[in-house]
Amino acid sequence: MLRSICVAAAVVIASSHARAVEKTIPINFIGEWCYSSQENKTTSYTLPSWTEDGHCTKILSIDQYGFYGEGRHCEPVSMRLTRDTAPSGTAYIAMVTARCQPDGPVTAGKLQSFEFNRYKGNLWVTIK
Repeated sequence: MLRSICVAAAVVIASSHARAVEKTIPINFIGEWCYSSQENKTTSYTLPSWTEDGHCTKILSIDQYGFYGEGRHCEPVSMRLTRDTAPSGTAYIAMVTARCQPDGPVTAGKLQSFEFNRYKGNLWVTIK
């Protein structure tokens, strides 16, 4: 009996640890994003299909392993995900701590915190 309880506890701990370790970016944020504007520490992006003629001047590229653009690339270290659903749609929010480094020779990088907020074809990235 005690052995069964210990094994069950170990399985629960192992599976919860596996979820906590996952540092991939959710599908809701993945894609190519076109620069729209910047105000203070928040940069706005839109999907190419939401821009005039699909033309982008600066691109933020997000894949499941990180995000790239503006002369740097970042790999997530930790992430907290939430969503806010209203009658008009769902907003997806990710609080991301990532190791970022400038493009070029590999360095140790610098930890930075970001808030990604997506609503429909818009993405706002705020440096925290």
